[in-house]
Amino acid sequence: MLLSVENINLKFGKRIILNNVSFKADTGKIIAITGKSGCGKTTLLGIVSGLLNPDSGKVFYNNKNILRWGDFRKSHFRNKEIGFVFQFFNLMPDMSSYQNIIFPALIRLFPRNVKKELNSLVEYLNIKDIINHYPTTLSGGERQRVAIARAIINKPKMILADEPTGNLDNTTAEDIKNLFIKLKKEENMSLIIVTHDKRLVEIADEHLHLENGILKKQSKQKDTKKIKAVKTVKKK
Repeated sequence: MLLSVENINLKFGKRIILNNVSFKADTGKIIAITGKSGCGKTTLLGIVSGLLNPDSGKVFYNNKNILRWGDFRKSHFRNKEIGFVFQFFNLMPDMSSYQNIIFPALIRLFPRNVKKELNSLVEYLNIKDIINHYPTTLSGGERQRVAIARAIINKPKMILADEPTGNLDNTTAEDIKNLFIKLKKEENMSLIIVTHDKRLVEIADEHLHLENGILKKQSKQKDTKKIKAVKTVKKK
């Protein structure tokens, strides 16, 4: 098992954010996490990545509890093993697409020649025409493709995506969905996606819902029926 999150608890003051939260994620699987805004989904991703510490609980990555590591080891872990994709892209505005993409590779503990990987990503994500452009000149979809390229330049085993289609139009969101499917099938990446987008829930191998601090597994069969019902109404 690539990731095992066990009995995570977190409070902010008297407010319970995460209440005994547990789930697992294996290689080549997509997990969708839904829930109301502000319920703690992004906080949970922060704990999974080692950016935040819970009050109690464990996060095992390849059978090692990352919460016991020091800051330097956690930083190396995030740079090497995890790729982040954000709703608002988080690209550095004073850097070109090219510079944004290669930045994580340059700050690795053991830097390497990334030209081959970069050229492959440029073709893979169809961003050749914008590789020297700056973020302010790009559309939302183009920015997200650059952000995804940055997320996978170090060939991570896991992608953590926080509302990756939340700031995109329908057509571009559909493209990003298809790209996630491609990453799963062709690169065997594991993806944990926090989302309100039913399209991303539809492609997930497992759907988890966070409410009142409790994470519950949702029936995929029910999800499929709901989505089919929506599509039927649209056709009418």
